[in-house]
Order: sequence, then C-alpha cells, then structure tokens
Amino acid sequence: MLLIPAGLLRHSLWPPGSVSPLVALIVLATGLIGIFFLGAAMIVASSRWIILPGHLRITVHRPFRPAKTHAFTPRDQVRFALKQLDWVETQDMWKVMLTAPDGRTFASRPFRAAQDAETLRNAAETLFRTKA
Repeated sequence: MLLIPAGLLRHSLWPPGSVSPLVALIVLATGLIGIFFLGAAMIVASSRWIILPGHLRITVHRPFRPAKTHAFTPRDQVRFALKQLDWVETQDMWKVMLTAPDGRTFASRPFRAAQDAETLRNAAETLFRTKA
C-alpha cells in the first residue's frame, strides 16, 4: 500500500527529468505519512468489557502481544467515572473510566453525548454490583 504512489508516478520518476525531484519528494512524503499511520495503528490497544452480575472482565488486545484479561468482583472496590475528552477541532467526547484498587485505569469506547456515557456507567455499575 505504501508503494502505490511510487507505482502511479513511476513514469515521472524514471527516466529522470526536470520534475523528478518534486515527484520523488511527493512519493517520499506520502510514504512517511503512511508509515506514521501504520505505526500509530500498531500501538493502539483495544479493550472489550464483559459485565455480568457480580463480575466484570476486561480483555485488552495490543498488536504483537498476547491479550491480557483483568477480572473484577464487587469486593475489589472498583470505581466507575466519566471522563470528558477535550478535543479542539471536534465536539467533546466522553468515556466511562474504571479505576482498579491498584490504580490501573481502563476506558470504554468514546461517546458523543455525556448522557450516553452516563447511561452506560449506571447500567454497568448496577449490573456489576448485583449479586450473581
């Protein structure tokens, strides 16, 4: 995928001409941007929350690493909270944050409205605190 710009512009690159340095710069820039996004995608973790009555299991998946599963029960005294993500160019987003007793934090997917995040937080906390 990173070689597509070079393939499309190959006739401008070879044989060398007056515009070849400019085209080479364009190909190099698109390649660097592609590598940046590829690298960013490889370090982002995804998590899956499974909430059952009296039990919460969070599985964290990271590329090139084995998945880690974290299990919690109401005895663990975890805290659920809302966190506002302040982004300059878009509307504010909200996440439900779970804080474990040892200080680790886990975040849900982002929500566009605080009410949606609050609904998930209330439902998750109610179901989690329910005896199995």
